[in-house]
Amino acid sequence: MRARFVLAAAAGMVSIALIGGVLYGVVFAGFFQANAGSASGVMRASPAFFWIALAHVPFGVLLTLVISWRGATSARAGASTGATLGFLMAASYDLSQYGTTHLWNLRLTLVEPFITLVMIGTAGAVVGWMLGRGPASGGEGT
Repeated sequence: MRARFVLAAAAGMVSIALIGGVLYGVVFAGFFQANAGSASGVMRASPAFFWIALAHVPFGVLLTLVISWRGATSARAGASTGATLGFLMAASYDLSQYGTTHLWNLRLTLVEPFITLVMIGTAGAVVGWMLGRGPASGGEGT
């Protein structure tokens, strides 16, 4: 693996963790609580932050792979790619989850992909910028 890829993936992981913490843990925390489904006992009283952090590793690598495969070597191109990836993945997962569980209501199911769009789009901008840094850059990307 190239050092640039590893650094970009690490930056993506950190970005996802920070932005996700702010969006899910602060900005929309009340919205999530107000729109929980009828399932009970599914949330931990205290989040297991090690596992949450570990979850950012494969997502950061996936985000960096997709942005790299697209040739997106600018913040703008990375943001566009990340936002698209985040929205589509979240919409797919959330709709499937809504159809099979009682974790969230329909309102949260329809809104959450847009929250993910912002989170992964922002992380994608960081990844795209990191991939485009330096003399070995392949250009500005699309």
